Amino acid sequence: MSIVAEALAPLQNRRVSATLLAPSTSAGVTLESPDQAWPMARLERWFLRGCVFLLPLAFSWETYDGYALPKLLLARVLITGLLVLWLARIALTGTLVIRRTALDLPVLAFVLSAAVSALFAYNLNTALFGTYSRYDGLFTLASYAALFWLAVQTLATKEHARGLLRTLLASGYAVSVIAILQSITDSLRLGELAPAFGTMGQKNSLGALLAMLLPLACWELVAARSWVARLLAFNAVAILGLALVLTFSRSAWLATAIALTVMLVATRRGWWQRLMAAGAVAVVLGAAAAAVLQAPGVPLQRTDLAALGDRPVVWADTLHLIASRPVLGYGPDNFGLVYGRFESTDLHQPWDKAHSELLQIGATQGAAGVATYAWLIAAFAVAFWHGPHDPAAYAVLAAWLAYQLTLQINFTTLAAALPFWAFMAAAVVLLGAKWERAPTATRRGPPLTAATSLVAAAVIAVGGASIAYPYLADRQLLAAVIADYAGSSAAAVAPAQEARLLGPWESVYATEVGNLAFESQHWALAREAYGEAARLGTYNPGVYRNLALADINLGLTFEAREAARQAVALDRFDPANVALLAEFGEVP
Repeated sequence: MSIVAEALAPLQNRRVSATLLAPSTSAGVTLESPDQAWPMARLERWFLRGCVFLLPLAFSWETYDGYALPKLLLARVLITGLLVLWLARIALTGTLVIRRTALDLPVLAFVLSAAVSALFAYNLNTALFGTYSRYDGLFTLASYAALFWLAVQTLATKEHARGLLRTLLASGYAVSVIAILQSITDSLRLGELAPAFGTMGQKNSLGALLAMLLPLACWELVAARSWVARLLAFNAVAILGLALVLTFSRSAWLATAIALTVMLVATRRGWWQRLMAAGAVAVVLGAAAAAVLQAPGVPLQRTDLAALGDRPVVWADTLHLIASRPVLGYGPDNFGLVYGRFESTDLHQPWDKAHSELLQIGATQGAAGVATYAWLIAAFAVAFWHGPHDPAAYAVLAAWLAYQLTLQINFTTLAAALPFWAFMAAAVVLLGAKWERAPTATRRGPPLTAATSLVAAAVIAVGGASIAYPYLADRQLLAAVIADYAGSSAAAVAPAQEARLLGPWESVYATEVGNLAFESQHWALAREAYGEAARLGTYNPGVYRNLALADINLGLTFEAREAARQAVALDRFDPANVALLAEFGEVP
């Protein structure tokens, strides 16, 4: 019996198999066995598992954004592939089977709230595509929902869901090994303890992922029945726990400790299992404290400790931001574009997120977004409450709780959110919050095949374009930056222009064209490129400052004053912005 299967087996006198493994029920017909008429079901499941395994590991040396963009593009490969396979299933079996979950409506409502907010956004382009390296626009939110829904369509049984959780743990283990090696290497190179981030690109992103996975790994350890299983599970807990400690993400530490404590209290296992779970909590907290307090030469700025003074300020300012547009917010990922107007204290760095998921949603989607977010949280809680109250279910709850708690003093990052939504698909299946309506028979034949083939071709075309164009554009940006830093501005112009053509929605590409033109004193081109970057949406005040200087050199005084005002609006604490506006006789 596999480790995960053991973890979900009957424990003591609890009827785990009668609850966790029994078919879920609903008003409709329940079909827990795979569709025998679909010969590619195994391929569908392994495609899902393979892509989910690679999601946290995706990294590219060939693009300027080597961390977030590869994961986003791989997610689009996964969504496109699952959708095409789902359409093929309909065509080949002549049957339409839609698996519903208790989270479908709140997830849909959350995405619709974001869509309405995007329509009235401060900047529509940013609301749709998000800012560079964040990509938290409407399309990414819709991708999370699509990944969740399509994964549920693929997971016909609880055994399939357990397989997906095993895949996530294996991926987390691989990410942890890489992150530990990266932290050791960076520490030796810098001469001080460096945080781990690995292929996730940022320590809090890695912390959120490991906070979600560690309760599952701990439950494998607690529920193991053989010494081999215990050794394997202990190895997973040790590696994931060490990587979590090395992230120096206090939010992830705290969330993990709370989640493991909930699992410890709720499961009510034997004394030695309790001792092992308590030991896991002690290891996380004790090792984290030792890393911060006892490690010599750890500078304050390399941990989250410096954020203690900043985040409460940002939270207070964010409340004023929310109050200025309380119903629909400023639009997805528009926070950084407007926060400067409400910033009360010089925090010496740009803030493009509220660093609190609830406040971030309130700022970007308003009260409507907060309401749908609360509905989503409540829907999962209700699904758990009505599901099997066995130790395995509490492990799923602890994993969900750890991730959600981490976000409340951080924010959603694409690198951790994509694995989370794959986890959510497996979680609702394991909790019995999934059901199937009676299959709808369709008439098989050339018309059905032609219709599904046409739709599948459109999906492949759109999906392929959404993957190829961003990848090629970012490759060109990397080539332009390398050439520019090498002192060959002339050689950087062509790839920068190509990146802008391939990614006309991305302000960073237009900014690079503007920078090259600015350096060469081609003021007309600089003005046009910077103006385009501003139109597409940017929270970089330097874009507006350089735009104003280009306008001055072109004799466009009125336009220069407006650009200088925008630079001050984004960062009125920067002396360069203030001095530029002062040239027009204005004081912020």
